[in-house]
Amino acid sequence: MNAMWTNFVTSVDKALNAAFLAPPFLWLLSLIPIIILLYFLKLRRTPVVISSTLLWMKSLQDITANAPFQRLRRNLLLLLQILVLLLAVLALARPFVKAEGSAGRNLCLLVDRSASMKTNENGRPRMDLAKQEALRIVDEMQRGDKVMLVSFADKADVLCELTDDRPRLRAAIEDIQPTDTQTKVRDAYFVAYSLQLTTRDLHSVIISDGDISDLDEIVPRNFGPVRQVSEQSTEARARFYDLSFVKVGSSVKNAGIVVFSLREPSEGTTGDRQVLVLVHNADTEPLSTTVTLSFEDTTLAVEEVSVEPGQDAELVFRLPEIGEGILKAELDHQDDFPTDNVAWLSLHPAAKIRTLVVAEPTATGTYFLQRVLTPDPRVELSTIAPASYSNSDDYDLTIFYGFAPEQLPAGTLLFINTLPKLEGLGSESAIEGPPILSLDAEHPLLRFNVNPSNVSIRSAMKVVLPDWARPVVSTTSGALIGDISRGAQHMAFIGFDIAESDWPLNLSFPLFFQNVLAWTTRAALSADVSIPAGKPLTLVGEPDVANATITLPDASKEQVALDPMRPVYFSNTNQIGIYTVAYGERKERFAVNLLDKVESSIGPSDKLAIGQGEFEAERGRIRQNRELWRYLLAGALCVIALEWWLFSRRAWM
Repeated sequence: MNAMWTNFVTSVDKALNAAFLAPPFLWLLSLIPIIILLYFLKLRRTPVVISSTLLWMKSLQDITANAPFQRLRRNLLLLLQILVLLLAVLALARPFVKAEGSAGRNLCLLVDRSASMKTNENGRPRMDLAKQEALRIVDEMQRGDKVMLVSFADKADVLCELTDDRPRLRAAIEDIQPTDTQTKVRDAYFVAYSLQLTTRDLHSVIISDGDISDLDEIVPRNFGPVRQVSEQSTEARARFYDLSFVKVGSSVKNAGIVVFSLREPSEGTTGDRQVLVLVHNADTEPLSTTVTLSFEDTTLAVEEVSVEPGQDAELVFRLPEIGEGILKAELDHQDDFPTDNVAWLSLHPAAKIRTLVVAEPTATGTYFLQRVLTPDPRVELSTIAPASYSNSDDYDLTIFYGFAPEQLPAGTLLFINTLPKLEGLGSESAIEGPPILSLDAEHPLLRFNVNPSNVSIRSAMKVVLPDWARPVVSTTSGALIGDISRGAQHMAFIGFDIAESDWPLNLSFPLFFQNVLAWTTRAALSADVSIPAGKPLTLVGEPDVANATITLPDASKEQVALDPMRPVYFSNTNQIGIYTVAYGERKERFAVNLLDKVESSIGPSDKLAIGQGEFEAERGRIRQNRELWRYLLAGALCVIALEWWLFSRRAWM
């Protein structure tokens, strides 16, 4: 019984949502019985003087006429009042019908240019079909129509603001080029949503194959933090949002590589590394072919693979020690989407963090620093006494323990039990036994829940911080650990002697120095052997190199200015393939891949599910929500005028 009631309620809810944009206002129809009740309470009998019993029959007839339903049946004004309420409530509920676009509307075209738009559709790319649909909409613009153009792949680009300039719109549409990146519509969706806040009649049109990976992430920004509230609001937003989905493409003939990764031997074991290749068959026919693994154009292995429609197949290759270079996997197969038939890995050693500790070699604190830094394979550690130190920019991280130089070197700097000479920074006196009272958990030096709050400190400096500094760990009268970074150079201090505390015996001590290493610019060099298309490359400059030359997969070159104090990011990675970065004589190669199962599943979708709302694919002329509340409101006003006219003439009462 409960299930039947639930199904009934769900069916009614869907029916109302399909006809009204604001169905909760229909609850106001419950006012109709109240109007009828007020009408009965208002009823007054007219006194009748009976001079003869011959008139009793007429009085009885009057009583019969004043009976509730008889009275109700003969009172036109009551019926008109109910009709006015009915029309007003329906207007508030905002009924609508789907109709083809009309003049005077504002449109926002969201055009997909992701990797799957390169799919071959009967000899032409799917992107051309999307452009054709966009151009058709522009050609059908009528007087007063305006169109905004946004293209999207892994990010959104506004190509034209809301305009009626057709030549400009056509030129912008023709210039749209597909990329090798994922499809993410969230940013484009909110561009249109932001415009709708000021342009209430805006209608958005998504032109795409519907293979979108982030539909579940579209949650309006102005909704509350509670997840349940967000889901309900998303459903409401999906109803209110005036959106059409124009589907393009039809081909499903594709199989591709969706995973290409390197597995190192487990710690403490010996053996070869392994390479994993996962092949996805998005076609409706079984796939039987081979996968070729090669290193620097030398074939290492060829394996057969068979995959049923819609299924995956995994291949594992043993990889001997082959050094630094480019590893390539290729699916020996021809289909309508060749972009995912090849993938690369850039094999290179992890970057070393050149670290210098400036401290007395026999100091206890020096022992603790060497003990925490030496085991890290990323660290290339050197130690030097303060008396022998001379300024050097050759290190990525320099730790000054109880000593601060006159001139600060380049790279990341950490001062322990000492302070550098910076404007506004100094110490007034010592604090005995300072307790740790607060932590800045958002600071990078306290990642991984580093919490030294239970550490005992004999004494610390009472540090006076300048306005631009940021306390990281604080005690009663100042910062024990502070961020004193200037410009792009990372600098921090520890305001006490680590040898005069039990911090080196606490778990937070090695975690803190792991965060210090991760804070260096050299650590920004990614050890990833594969980078998703569209993600930026991290470039770390050399002290004597001002620019890097980047050769893209299509052989074009770009120059990027380097900064020796911080990493530089190169974002033009919309092509898959090998990117070669030349820092003077030194070269570095990055492998950029698609490796996305959603993009490899090139079959177009029939609908977009945004939140709990669904938008069916449309073909041909787009249809928009045409609201009817204006007509209902006009009808209600006409009925009110009619009621007033009848009341003033005492007609039909």
